[in-house]
Amino acid sequence: MARALPDVVAIEEGVGLLRSQLLSISDAIARTRQEIADLRQEQETSRACDELQAVVQGTEDATNTILTASETVDALARGIVRRSGDNTNRADAEAIRAEMQTIFEACNFQDLTGQRISKVVRTIVLVEDRIGEMLRVWSASDAAPTAPNPRPDRRSGEAALLNGPVLPGEASVSQDTVDAMFP
Repeated sequence: MARALPDVVAIEEGVGLLRSQLLSISDAIARTRQEIADLRQEQETSRACDELQAVVQGTEDATNTILTASETVDALARGIVRRSGDNTNRADAEAIRAEMQTIFEACNFQDLTGQRISKVVRTIVLVEDRIGEMLRVWSASDAAPTAPNPRPDRRSGEAALLNGPVLPGEASVSQDTVDAMFP
């Protein structure tokens, strides 16, 4: 039986379609790489993690201060109950102790908040690591990797001026330096 020859035109069309699809995929990968690089730069992931860690630390510090003061007030109220001969004073001191217990219980929010924020930080770090790995893999395939184009700052008005509180350890201008500028 005679073998049918492949249709050359059909093969050329298939190759052309395959080439077109591969070029389309290549363009999509290049766009995705640029978008990821822009996202990475724009998001400042490590800064976000630092900010969240600062929230956890600030909350923990404030909670410890509240608990220390509450323990002192509770001890003073306990002393009043012990020493007071007046039933009204004793009742007031017992009421103070009951309110102190409410404060102790409410301060548990800090532990839960810290746990939740820590989960968010771990997720951010994981995403950052995965994106970094994708960029490394894609950059390794390029002969000459290009630096991402920096995105312009789109903030305006007060949002462009206000950057929030300084993280611990960051360089900042001290109040003494500011005071020295004004005679």
